[in-house]
Amino acid sequence: MKKISLILVLFFTSSQFAFSQTETCDCKTDLDFLVEKIKAMPSFKKQIKGKKAIEFETTYTRLANKMKQNVLIEDCYKMLLQQMVIVNDVHASLNFNNTLISKEDLKDTLKLNVFKASDAFKNHPKTKQNLNDLETKLSKKSTQDFEGIYNYGENLTIGIYKQNDSDTFVGVVLKSHLKQWDAGQIIIYANQTNGIKYNLYYYDPITRSPGFVKSISFENGRLWMYKKENSINNEELPIKNQSDWEFKQLTPDTQYLYFGNFSSFSKANKKAFKAFYAKTKKVLTVKNVIVDLRSNRGGNSKLSDPFLKLLKKKNVYILTNCFTGSNGEQFTLKLKALKNATHLGQTTRGIIAYGMNYGYNYNTPSGNFNMTPTDMDFNEYLAYEGKGVTPEIALDYSKDWLEQTLAIIKNTSN
Repeated sequence: MKKISLILVLFFTSSQFAFSQTETCDCKTDLDFLVEKIKAMPSFKKQIKGKKAIEFETTYTRLANKMKQNVLIEDCYKMLLQQMVIVNDVHASLNFNNTLISKEDLKDTLKLNVFKASDAFKNHPKTKQNLNDLETKLSKKSTQDFEGIYNYGENLTIGIYKQNDSDTFVGVVLKSHLKQWDAGQIIIYANQTNGIKYNLYYYDPITRSPGFVKSISFENGRLWMYKKENSINNEELPIKNQSDWEFKQLTPDTQYLYFGNFSSFSKANKKAFKAFYAKTKKVLTVKNVIVDLRSNRGGNSKLSDPFLKLLKKKNVYILTNCFTGSNGEQFTLKLKALKNATHLGQTTRGIIAYGMNYGYNYNTPSGNFNMTPTDMDFNEYLAYEGKGVTPEIALDYSKDWLEQTLAIIKNTSN
């Protein structure tokens, strides 16, 4: 697998389009600002040494030479991302501040028509492929193939195919029930990074603003918000309408805990944690406990680790999915270290080795972009960054995961 930065160079240099035909920015000033923030991150200090340091400085010099004059805004965004991805830090992000069209404007026919007449819409990248031929070709792909036809709910049908002579996959709109999109327009670019993991440069389906997201899994026909049209199973997702703190008695000898969020930023969540912990201390009385961390959004170990003591002498069955992230992943590994623990389900997100203690974010000097750096260091988990934690037992996506886990518990007990 080629280095991520080189993959992005191939993609970005082959994509000749811009946010606007006329809007530019002083990208060099933004680059210098970004590099200053990156160099202060613990991930940079840990990783960018030797050959990586040379790569980082070489990339900076190459990009700076392209920024001697003002640069079109989206081109600037893509170049700044090239600098960022050299550091393996999924938490750190660079977001696009501008919105091409707001949700409110979409309700206004006049404003929508003005947008569709704009350079931003008319010059948006389009595929050169014949859409009928492409759809026919992609419809033959299996659920396991990355290429294929995907749906964004009932609003968009997109076809993802590999560009010729490139490591980049392109997602093009085949059918749209959203008025801000036309068939043939490109909505996503994907580059494989580690096994099932991909980095995605995308356009928001609603506002059409550019964005970049890292370490997204492709499994069970799902790629982030997109799902293959012939893939109808969704058992890896958490139970609907659960709160972030759930307890259930499943059988006489098996209890269930669901943790959806360990965030300490919310006073309400901290209060919920205290109440749930006090309750769990009293009711956790049987030998088998299913700890469900599917789609856990992470947070603070002060809200997760107290449960380790309660689970220490139990038979623990940990459930994760591809959206289990951050402290949810760290808690998964701590649970796995217990004497009688089994990890089931799906590989986690891989956003585990760094974090934000204070949650600071900064607008770049141009005002076009917003950077969120990391300031917390969990380098003991670096091996899982951008890869995720893989379970010992993969569960069937077509059958209820709790029922499968209960069957495993029953067979283990016999």
